[in-house]
Amino acid sequence: MNKTLAAFTILSLLLILFAVNRGFDISDEGLYALLALPEQENIAGIFNYDLFFKLFYKLTGIQFGIVGLRLLRLFLYLLAALSLTYFWKTFTQSDRLSFKHYLLALLGLFAGYGFLPQSLSYNSLSVVIACFWLTLISSANKSTLQYLLIGLLLACMAYTKITACLGLGMITILWMINFKQFKVTYILGLIAPLAIIELIMYLTLGDFALSRIVEARQMMGHRAEYSFLLLLKYSIVGFFWLASVSIPFFIAGKFQTSAPKLKYTTLFIALILLGCIAYFTAITQEWNHLVLLLTVAVLAYFAPRLPFASMSSHQRFLLATLLLLPFLLHLGSNVYWLRLGIHYWVFWVFASLYVGSLIHSRLAKQMSVAVGILTLTMVANGIWIHPFQQEPLWMATQKWSYGNGKSIKLTKKQINLLTAIEPFAQGQGQLLAFYRIPGIPYLLDKTSPKSPGFWTKSQTEYFLNSEYQVEVLLFYPLDSLPSFVKSDFSKNYVQLPDGEELQILWRK
Repeated sequence: MNKTLAAFTILSLLLILFAVNRGFDISDEGLYALLALPEQENIAGIFNYDLFFKLFYKLTGIQFGIVGLRLLRLFLYLLAALSLTYFWKTFTQSDRLSFKHYLLALLGLFAGYGFLPQSLSYNSLSVVIACFWLTLISSANKSTLQYLLIGLLLACMAYTKITACLGLGMITILWMINFKQFKVTYILGLIAPLAIIELIMYLTLGDFALSRIVEARQMMGHRAEYSFLLLLKYSIVGFFWLASVSIPFFIAGKFQTSAPKLKYTTLFIALILLGCIAYFTAITQEWNHLVLLLTVAVLAYFAPRLPFASMSSHQRFLLATLLLLPFLLHLGSNVYWLRLGIHYWVFWVFASLYVGSLIHSRLAKQMSVAVGILTLTMVANGIWIHPFQQEPLWMATQKWSYGNGKSIKLTKKQINLLTAIEPFAQGQGQLLAFYRIPGIPYLLDKTSPKSPGFWTKSQTEYFLNSEYQVEVLLFYPLDSLPSFVKSDFSKNYVQLPDGEELQILWRK
């Protein structure tokens, strides 16, 4: 079994490594890249982990390019998988660490490459932090030092994704109450790291997350896609479809022993419903949502056979936490759960393996092989065949130099785009680019004014009022022009790789 899983892991790893210097998504990945740029402004930042990159640069003089961010993500996944291996040891009360479960953890994490770009992002960072948090929270009798470490992880999550921090914080408090560890010293241990990090950021950079979050509350009013009701809808819709899949499979599982004849009929109906739901929820060319639907179907089908009575309260709590984590980490995302959920699949993988191991060892082995096959397929598709908002990655063969000696291989269409824009951007320290195209300024060695990315007209006008003066700007017409763009601009058109037109505006 270990050899089979190792083969899937190595093949997935090779697909990732051979892709680190190829391709670039000018939308989301452009945002990730600018957030890692030390000189990039991030006023009213929603995601504030850029302060760690700024602090690291100030201490070491090292900044991460595209390849560096991709390798950093991979390195953090390797560490997170090791952390999950320790979690499995605690969760199952094993005597030693399991190499098999290290490989499964790694495969579960690698599935995240199936959706969104390769570079380190707030989504991949939040999963890594959650893995370390899960390992610490699983310890039955925690010391003050462990609560300090949990507090450190919660602080890192606050800089990465504040809503996910609140979710993990809530589970931490529930753990303390449920297992009677609610002590003043432990509470201080949870709070102190954030206060210390904020002080360090303020003293070294003159900036800190709390001040940004306060300002971001006002800015968020200008981004309709981040309204509370809409964000809630993204999560509720995902939960609804998952429930629609799980209920018939749960019923079929109940009939496994009580009514074997009905079991097959119900299972057939459940499979038909699964296929229909998978079809109707496929909103793009991605099919990763099918993996999530299949996983919840498996969990629901075997749930009635789970020997809850033989599980300790500690194990029941951890199993519930594994099931809840994908929803908690998704909170605050403006992407539908069924699209983004593959980043959190690793937690359901471990929940499924645990359920399978309690029912039959052969079932756990079959699940393990399925994880390997699915992950390898998703990595190949998500990175090479259908990379996020790009042409197939084997078409990225032409070298583009940026930064101080850094380079990346891009497609011919991407090179043509950058070459057409470059003369207009010369002499500009910053380049205003909207909407959803922050990667273009990044590749042209420019920063974006005020914010690393502009997604809507209202957000742009929040940062840049009608008196704002700019000589050159890039306009991708996903929304109308902001009010500060007057009629005194000349206009040129250049084609984006997807065939849409980008406008280059410069002052006459």
